[in-house]
Amino acid sequence: MTVYWVVWDAGAHWVVDKLEREGALPAVSAMRERGTIAAARPARPNCQTPPSLATLFTGTWPSEHGVTGYTVPGAGEGIASHVSGFSPGFPAVPPVWETLSESDLRSAFVHTPWVFDEAGALGPHIDGAVEAYSRRLIRHSVREIASGIGAHRWAIGAYEVDAEVWADGRVRVRSGAQHDVLLVAGGGWQQLPLDDDGHGTWVACVRTPERLLLVHTGVWAARTGGSNRALVGRLRGLPPFAGEGVGPLYRVGTFGRRLAEGGDGSAEEVLLSSVGCVAQSFGAAADAVLKEHDADLVVVYLPMTDDIGHELLGWCDEKSGVHRPDIADAVWSYLRRCYQWSDDILGRVLDRADPGDTVVLGADHGMVGSTHLVHLNEQLVREGLAVLTADGALDPYRSEVFYHPANNGSLWTTDLAADPGRAHDAMERAQKALRAITDPETGHPVVAGFIDADGAPLPAGGGDPTVAYVVLADDYQPAAGVLGPDEGPVTRRVLKTGAHVVSTGDARLHAIHLAVGPGIAAGGDRGVVDNTLPARLVLRQLGAEPAATAGPQSIASEPTDERCP
Repeated sequence: MTVYWVVWDAGAHWVVDKLEREGALPAVSAMRERGTIAAARPARPNCQTPPSLATLFTGTWPSEHGVTGYTVPGAGEGIASHVSGFSPGFPAVPPVWETLSESDLRSAFVHTPWVFDEAGALGPHIDGAVEAYSRRLIRHSVREIASGIGAHRWAIGAYEVDAEVWADGRVRVRSGAQHDVLLVAGGGWQQLPLDDDGHGTWVACVRTPERLLLVHTGVWAARTGGSNRALVGRLRGLPPFAGEGVGPLYRVGTFGRRLAEGGDGSAEEVLLSSVGCVAQSFGAAADAVLKEHDADLVVVYLPMTDDIGHELLGWCDEKSGVHRPDIADAVWSYLRRCYQWSDDILGRVLDRADPGDTVVLGADHGMVGSTHLVHLNEQLVREGLAVLTADGALDPYRSEVFYHPANNGSLWTTDLAADPGRAHDAMERAQKALRAITDPETGHPVVAGFIDADGAPLPAGGGDPTVAYVVLADDYQPAAGVLGPDEGPVTRRVLKTGAHVVSTGDARLHAIHLAVGPGIAAGGDRGVVDNTLPARLVLRQLGAEPAATAGPQSIASEPTDERCP
């Protein structure tokens, strides 16, 4: 048997359920008919991508696997230090494929974290793997062609690229590696190799009412490896890696006004088409693995649903203050197309799977609409609990309490409050100060409460006096930065419409879980489960789970922990 584990980043159960019921996701529909579906509670207390993926892949919570945020606070030098949750050394609990290796079972991977070690090496149990996120070289950018027809120089990081605008409006782009592509405004994205070492990007020409733009996605250095020579060879021949679209450029109006600001949808088309480069990049990698693998476990990670969700999802979220009924149908059309790209790849996995194989569709977390950022440290500074340096940055060493720069939801006391009684008092005053924050437009409180490292609610003034997690009201997300001399409100509007930081227990943060295979009941709906379940299910299907745990159907229906508020 082979287990195929497809992971849609931010594949929200509520979104997948809606689109599948519309008939927009045929591969999901096939799995729902033949297997079991559930909504899965994500990692807590933080459900950013690294802790949520670590929970999915290890079957444990952050208090066990140690990945407590996108960056992990306290993991470097000093109390304010933080390192990427994707760093080597994390997670503290081995992912399921390490457990499988002890049974001589082999695995293959598409852009999955924690597969390559710190030296970039792979264990002998890896059939084949490709990964690029850990080695980004250049971020996306845009170049305005202001002077019209003629030759122009375009710097893509350290790479010098020639762009020649022709009289008919086409643009020929040539890299130093003597690779050319011909672009037409609105004509889509093209692959552009930048050198002979495998580095490349995707480029497009975009015309707005005011200007002509050349845009490129980021540049990464992909790495490949494994014992399956045919698979590794195919992975080395993949198109340039695209790890994300150009959402930050879209967000600030580079391609014109967004729909919510009176735009006509042109900016959204550019955004979606850039995410299409990601779909092509990941689809090619998935196809290579499906064609050549000889593995017992195949993990295919797909990021497109998270990428588009952060930019658009809030406008469709009827439970959010950012919901826009006037444009929701149009926005759903963009989300639908992106989810369909992910569904297409899932369909290719189902086609490859044999009758005796298992296919699992999972996600790390869902997503909620978002209207505001809350600058928590700014409030603590104004209340005298946190202190700034001479240049206006947060100074945690002279503060009593601070919101951690890792921005993972955690509030920390410092050595100035090392005495337990003093620490308790400082944390109590900090929580009181944060509870006093209100929305400047409505006057409503924005802090809903506090939870501990296991996601359990903290009573006022109770719990561990050294670390607590801030739970914000719906639509509000935390920010670690300070506002400097600006004396305005600490709660401010945000351009990103979708988010997932602190795991509040809201059902919109639940991830999709679907499974089909031997021993898995057809047409079953397990309701709500913990997202620790899929890892155990994968191990059980491959005969590698400890004998003391339950079988697949029992696993899928066992009681779950209700501590998350």
